[in-house]
Amino acid sequence: MFYPFRSVFRDTAVTEIRTVRKRRRTRLLRYIDILGPWAGVILFTMVMASQTPAFLSLPNIRNILVDASGYIILAVGMTFVITGAGIDLSVGSILTLSGVTLGMLVKHTPIDPILAMVVCLAVGAFLGLVNGLIITKLKMPDFIATLATMIAYRGITLVIVGGLVLFGFPKSMVYLGQARLWGIIPVAIIAAFLVVLVADFLYKRTRFGRYTVAIGGNRTAAIHAGIAVARYKIYTYIFSGFLAALAAIMLIGRLDSYHGTFGTGMEIHTIAAVIIGGTALYGGIGRLWGSLAGAILISMVINGMVLLRLQYFWQQVAVGVVIILAVMLYTVTGLRESRGVGGMG
Repeated sequence: MFYPFRSVFRDTAVTEIRTVRKRRRTRLLRYIDILGPWAGVILFTMVMASQTPAFLSLPNIRNILVDASGYIILAVGMTFVITGAGIDLSVGSILTLSGVTLGMLVKHTPIDPILAMVVCLAVGAFLGLVNGLIITKLKMPDFIATLATMIAYRGITLVIVGGLVLFGFPKSMVYLGQARLWGIIPVAIIAAFLVVLVADFLYKRTRFGRYTVAIGGNRTAAIHAGIAVARYKIYTYIFSGFLAALAAIMLIGRLDSYHGTFGTGMEIHTIAAVIIGGTALYGGIGRLWGSLAGAILISMVINGMVLLRLQYFWQQVAVGVVIILAVMLYTVTGLRESRGVGGMG
């Protein structure tokens, strides 16, 4: 006897099973996307610990975290920019120019160091504003615009400072880079973590974060939804420039010196940290905590190459290999295809 409903029920059950499996697979891939950078940190730690015991020594761990603090702060700003479907090649030059401005003010004027640091942050934000205006008002591609400003800002820096090396800064400036809480925890890494926490709040709880994800996920839909796309894109570049200036303050404090070539190449490592962290290169998906892990991993790779006494060029090769592996991982998971659905983490 033929029961027509039996076939319908069977097809429905099969569909439900496939749906459940698809959801589980999506959830698993999402966990891989979020936890992958941290797995990379753990794996690299295990490899380096087997090669040189000094890698896990407390002084070396502190060095890694302090070195990573600047990249973490830069990566936070870059995460916002890339999530909004942009790119900022000028962060290293903004860091340098705002830092030199701070150094020149402190060393050659009677200005209070705290006020000088405020000016430094304002300069960084202004340079980011210039980037945003060029991109939105002149309709110039982000890559070309920030490539041009990267060169221009670097040139302005060299015009101002030339080959002069600035050193011997006040204690209030050195504190952020060199001080330790209870003699153990570097203030620099605490400051970097606080920046990530504040940025995470902005990302998840404010219009700025939600609109940035929407713009990166689907610009046309964002425009139709009434979002001021140009304005919020400018905001991401201002935020990135501000954080680049903050990283400059911390770098000056750590080294107690500064010159016009500082910050060279930092934009490459910063973008690498963001990509390793899982932020979609074409926008719409941001991973702040992944960027934190990516920055730490970049710092670990550089530190590990030094401990193994490999040449500087091999450090660059190692960073490039890490980037390729990270992109391969995220390509396999397929999460890069879900650009229409914004994500945060």
